[in-house]
Amino acid sequence: MNSKVLFSILFAAGLIAVIFYGYIKATPPASNAENAPKIEISPASYDAGQVDFGKIVNYTFKIKNSGQSPLEIKRIATSCGCTSAKASKTSLLPGEETDLLVTYDTAAMGSGPHGMGNQERIIYVKTNDPNTPQVNVSISAYVK
Repeated sequence: MNSKVLFSILFAAGLIAVIFYGYIKATPPASNAENAPKIEISPASYDAGQVDFGKIVNYTFKIKNSGQSPLEIKRIATSCGCTSAKASKTSLLPGEETDLLVTYDTAAMGSGPHGMGNQERIIYVKTNDPNTPQVNVSISAYVK
């Protein structure tokens, strides 16, 4: 057999082996879904309706662990500096609930066009739930 053909075959086989190995390493192991934590946040969104510019909007979402092992809230972030969010507890046993207090300052964006009218802010909650590692909820208002 020609040495170029042999080299090409060996190179292709090696490349396939490396790709397969990378795929196996990148695929997370199957989790035991029955024993995993499971996050639920309700409601998924809150509409404050019409709000005067300069007012503070507060709303409390409920976070629940409906899984079978402890739920750890790893990080909470918001889409804008005008919005803050804090969970009352960051570790929930199975069946436990906690509050997620969200505060939206309508004056923080200024009274220009980007701070008035329809506004929506997203809250990102990251947890150890293997099936849903991040849940997003939103708060919206029409700022006048």
